[in-house]
Amino acid sequence: MNNFCNSMTGYGRGVDESPDLRVTIELRSVNHRFLDLSFKLPRVWMALESQMSGMMRERLGRGRVEVFARREQLGNSGSEARVDVGLARSITEEAVRLAEELRIDGSLGVRELLRMPGVVTMCDVPVDVSNEGPSVLAALDRAIVALEEMRAAEGQRLAEDLTARLTAVENHIDIIETEAAAVPEQIAVRIRRRVDELLEQLEVDPDRLAQEAAILADKAGVDEEITRLRSHLAAASDLLKQSEPVGRRLDFLVQEMNRETNTIGSKSASVVISGRVVELKSEVEKIREQVANLE
Repeated sequence: MNNFCNSMTGYGRGVDESPDLRVTIELRSVNHRFLDLSFKLPRVWMALESQMSGMMRERLGRGRVEVFARREQLGNSGSEARVDVGLARSITEEAVRLAEELRIDGSLGVRELLRMPGVVTMCDVPVDVSNEGPSVLAALDRAIVALEEMRAAEGQRLAEDLTARLTAVENHIDIIETEAAAVPEQIAVRIRRRVDELLEQLEVDPDRLAQEAAILADKAGVDEEITRLRSHLAAASDLLKQSEPVGRRLDFLVQEMNRETNTIGSKSASVVISGRVVELKSEVEKIREQVANLE
């Protein structure tokens, strides 16, 4: 079993062949909020659509999947010729009448008659769908297996890319956390500098200054946001190791990551933190785009 979540993008092809018939089924899958199936079947197989749909819904979670089916008759063409004898007789009689009137040779051979429009038509031989159904379903099963394999392989690549991006996010958070620890002291220094500039001749109560600095530092604190971001990162990493559909849950986590990142940006009291927030938002957006492809 695949140890990673699956992508919703993939292609699968299945063929089932007997002496008289070749069945080819192709599946093309892209991302979608739900499982959306679209069938393009030969008219004689329309009755099998419900059964085919059931097979696919049992094995595929999400994605828009287009189903293309091709029927190839082997040995014989699957069609038969039908001759409109009445039309042929009428054409012959009219040719004889015209020849007599114009006093020319108007005799028509069989070959000429068969070339006349409408004299010969090709019709499909009636098909017993109950005999072809097992072959169609066998080809579909092989196509689903191929699609699952491609979606699993693509899912592994996505999981590896997302894991690397989550690591990059964590690195940004580490730097933000280190910089945030120095913010209270930076705020105190700025307050002291401004007070000194405005009130050079007055004595400022150190306790009062420390209190104001503490209030501002508390407003600029991002410890809670960083803690929640780390929690979301850990949850996302765990989900990427699962083989079941996790796309929706990951999408929710990415939304929460973006929310916490925006909050950190709005509280930012440091140029370094502001710069890191821009990079962090860019990385989270790339994660969101990739998560949209996961089942």
